[in-house]
Amino acid sequence: MLSLRSAVGVNRGAESPFSRTAQHHDTRDVDHASCCVVGGGPAGLFLSLLFARQGIPVVLLEAHADFNREFRGDTIHPAILQLLDEIGLADGLLSTVAHTRLRRFATPISGRVPLVLDFGNLRSRFSFMAFMRQADFLEFLATEAGRYPSFRLVMGANARELIEEEGVVRGVRYQAADGWRAVRAVLTVGADGRFSRLRQLAGLPPAVKTSAPMDILWFRLSRQDRDPEGVVGGFSMGRGLIMLERTDYWQVGYVLPKGIYQQVHADGLEAFKASLAARMPWIAERLDELHDWKQRSLVSVEADRLPRWYRAGLLLIGDAAHVMSPLGGNGINYAIQDAAAAANALWPLSSNGTETHAKHSCQYRWWRRESIGGSSERADRRQRRLRRRCQPNSSPTPRNWRTGTTADHPRTSNSRAIFTSTMPTLSWSKCGAAHRTSWGSRSS
Repeated sequence: MLSLRSAVGVNRGAESPFSRTAQHHDTRDVDHASCCVVGGGPAGLFLSLLFARQGIPVVLLEAHADFNREFRGDTIHPAILQLLDEIGLADGLLSTVAHTRLRRFATPISGRVPLVLDFGNLRSRFSFMAFMRQADFLEFLATEAGRYPSFRLVMGANARELIEEEGVVRGVRYQAADGWRAVRAVLTVGADGRFSRLRQLAGLPPAVKTSAPMDILWFRLSRQDRDPEGVVGGFSMGRGLIMLERTDYWQVGYVLPKGIYQQVHADGLEAFKASLAARMPWIAERLDELHDWKQRSLVSVEADRLPRWYRAGLLLIGDAAHVMSPLGGNGINYAIQDAAAAANALWPLSSNGTETHAKHSCQYRWWRRESIGGSSERADRRQRRLRRRCQPNSSPTPRNWRTGTTADHPRTSNSRAIFTSTMPTLSWSKCGAAHRTSWGSRSS
């Protein structure tokens, strides 16, 4: 048995260079918990839910007043549905949260003969990818976690400083509407996304960049009954258009080479709409819905991963540890699997948070190194293929990605290798059967 700092970090002496001198603040209140999670996204909420089901006191800090943000990742992969099913929540999610289902589509990066991904190949009852508003998904997880007395969610809590003692992280100080407050915890988890404040404060080694040189301009268009279904898109002349079906609208992504958005903006809104109509003529009649640049959101694709995601008392998961490419909606997929793997490794954390098993920590570190590192490299290769398709001399190939209609004989891929997990902890196998029984046993 090892102390928690040995399981999620290294010894105190090795961490001393990372110590930060915090400013003095008049703190109104100090809360105590075994775990403090910063960031109410998919990773933070799922980890908090799993801890709460075990009776582990956990405080979740979310900087915003609600979960409703535009153009967040809305894809729920089969692997995530399988995880939810293992703790008895998949059916409840799918029956209560509005969503659409994608069972088959053709990728845009496979040349003139598209690679068709058929979820029917999955050995799972979830042979589809679900699209739902991430805000609704997060509300569902928060409601489920709120059923357990060991869980507390604090909205509008902007984590600003780490509490450190002799190089060991002991919690965070955060700003609330009524002033400074603090949470002291044995374990602090940074799940605060791609612009992670805790990553900045931790003093960890710099991230390894795996970024594709592109930006994505997201906006909405209305959806009509005669429209195609699923995912639609095409790439030509160095640019691309991606359309994702939602319940009553299209989420549209205009893919640009990095650095040219200012020129697109300078050319004017009418020129922008003309470019969209040229790439997807059937949406031309509804482009009048775009009457202001404020209706769009520019996302810079900056994928990276930390070579080390922890220090004594602190663990980073999700985009805070590895910013994923938006290709395939992998950000939410890996964020939740991060949470599941971390929960498996740290579940012996008792109510006073003093001990955990070394072997579980080693399994989590192995999973993160092999899975996330390999995944980032694979995603980078896919991005390079996509960029080659986006070169100015490439021919236009708009298609319905659900059916791959531009190909007479599309290639069919086993989607299991792409959209289900190869992670050793997805089905709880590496931590023993007792783990699966443990997580699934407490449902009320």
